[in-house]
Amino acid sequence: MNEKIDMVSLPKKSFWHLSIPIIAFCIFDAIYGIVDLAWVSQINVHASFAVSVSIPFVTLIFSFGDSIGQGANSMMSRFMGVDDYESAYNTLIHGIILTNIIWILIVLCAFFTQGVLYSVDSSNSYVLVWDYLIPIVTFAYVFMFVNFFSETLQAEGNSRIPTVFMIASNVLNIILDPIFIFNLNLGIKGASYATVLSALIPFIVFVSLYLSGKTKIPLSMKYFKFRPYIIVEILKVSLPNFLDDGLWAFSASFINGILIVTMGDIGPVLYSASNKLKTLLSAPIKGYGRALMSVTGHLFGAHEFDELNEMYKYALKVSFMTTVVVMIAFIFLREFAFSFFSITGMKTEIFWIAILGTVILLSIPFSIISSKMLDGFGKSMYSLLFTVIKILLETALIYVLNILLANGSCVLIGITTTEIIFAIVYYVFLRYLFKNFDKKYENKEVVKTFKSEKETESLKETAKIKEGGVEKYKTLKKILLNLALIVMTIGVIYIVLSPISFNNYPIFLTGIASLVVCTISIYLITKLNKPILSLLGFMIATAVLFIFMHSYGNESILWFVIAEILIVLIIILLNLKGD
Repeated sequence: MNEKIDMVSLPKKSFWHLSIPIIAFCIFDAIYGIVDLAWVSQINVHASFAVSVSIPFVTLIFSFGDSIGQGANSMMSRFMGVDDYESAYNTLIHGIILTNIIWILIVLCAFFTQGVLYSVDSSNSYVLVWDYLIPIVTFAYVFMFVNFFSETLQAEGNSRIPTVFMIASNVLNIILDPIFIFNLNLGIKGASYATVLSALIPFIVFVSLYLSGKTKIPLSMKYFKFRPYIIVEILKVSLPNFLDDGLWAFSASFINGILIVTMGDIGPVLYSASNKLKTLLSAPIKGYGRALMSVTGHLFGAHEFDELNEMYKYALKVSFMTTVVVMIAFIFLREFAFSFFSITGMKTEIFWIAILGTVILLSIPFSIISSKMLDGFGKSMYSLLFTVIKILLETALIYVLNILLANGSCVLIGITTTEIIFAIVYYVFLRYLFKNFDKKYENKEVVKTFKSEKETESLKETAKIKEGGVEKYKTLKKILLNLALIVMTIGVIYIVLSPISFNNYPIFLTGIASLVVCTISIYLITKLNKPILSLLGFMIATAVLFIFMHSYGNESILWFVIAEILIVLIIILLNLKGD
């Protein structure tokens, strides 16, 4: 059902139409996070500690799908802003392909997580951390695509359906938590199982919607034409968003380490509870930001720069007023809120969290609204730059204050200071961009379009002028492809020899299966000129073999995997450029 989607003529109406359902989802999602941690805290403090330590890793998994979805959302919105709908449909398929590739890489990386977790905590708490993470990692595919499709549906102006089913998923999770944790006596594993089962609902619904053709943006391979430009533009938004979450995970792990030393196990629990409450209190701002991103993409594509400026001011004003109301309520209900996490006897700490938390929350609208507007422009690399500097400054401040104060207050002071500084930085930078948009894009398109094949043919004719350079490139490409083939052949020999040395039946069968897949991959790359297919096949074979061999203690294959991943990246980049 190919419909024209208009967010340009009435941007404020579109903003509220999108934001209200998203806010509802963000609030319910935050409530779910609080209730989930509250149920886990009823087990014991070790369980609370395990979930608190796991949160950065789980956030990364969720972030993959969410980040690629935001990249696709931004690109689709910009294409629709210039009425290039087929490219918007094509962008959806590119996003799905990217998400699948990232999922394969997650499967590979998940097996290195165990060593990371040992460095976090090697006692009984470590066992609980891994118990909680295993189901989440196993079903990462489900979580990634739930977040991805939620974002792409918003690009077409449909935030109601994702909201309804995501809320239904969270409600089911809240119901299943006590059943799995206590009634079935599964403990912390039960919380993880409940999360997985509840996520299957929106996953099945979203996939069914697209496959049945009931979405405004159709999912059909007839619209697919590989465009490196689309991949690059999606990554320009998704990579900074993912790295933003990744840097937060690094920062959270660093802060947890300091709090363990200064406050004991209760430190990470208090920090995690504060973050959960912060997520709930900032839910309306996140909803405004995500809605603004879609509207921004449409306005930016249509060159409506004055309207963009007005929308920025409007969204900031609404966000700030909402935050003031929310924080007044929180100050009076702070002790009641923290009691959900079984945190008692810490009135002084909770008081200062509420006071400085108010300052933090009042700064957040400037950061969130500005960064989401940059996402809509397709200029997320600026957000990434600010985030990197922000995390470095925050980490340095906390480290120095920890030396000077030697207590947990260093974390709160460091976070508050950096939030204030970067609220100002974001606002000043956005004002600078708005002043220069008319001049920069006066006679220039903000997004490359593919409305007709004539343009494609024109580009091909232009490329022929550089025939000499192309021939040199093809020669280099052939040399590197042959080099990759040699490495792959060595890999096949390694795969054959390694299982035999183990004298283990499952590993031997896995080695044979991997050998078959790798042989097919070599055939594809040499005879059929299908390097991407061959590399995907080789990656899957390597991943499967690595899973089995790693479980039996053969660490030497790690270097083989690293070498293969490097070769894969080289060939993919070559083929992207070659197209």
